[in-house]
Amino acid sequence: MSETDYIQGSRASWLQMLGTCLRELGYEEYPDPVRLITEREAAIAQLRQVCAEYGDNAWDEHWHLADIIEKHLARHLDAR
Repeated sequence: MSETDYIQGSRASWLQMLGTCLRELGYEEYPDPVRLITEREAAIAQLRQVCAEYGDNAWDEHWHLADIIEKHLARHLDAR
């Protein structure tokens, strides 16, 4: 298992626990900030997979999604 795999698994676990906590507190639907974080985490996980095959993963999870797509995926696809 690589360090990247470990980090992705850890983030997924924390996100799962956050969802469990919110459900136990009575939130049927996530509040907007939590929903946005959940969607972002899913997008980051998907980008890691796609960039591993078609681009590069030399980016940080906190970067702007459009920058990640442009600089670490689209440029590689354009070069093909």
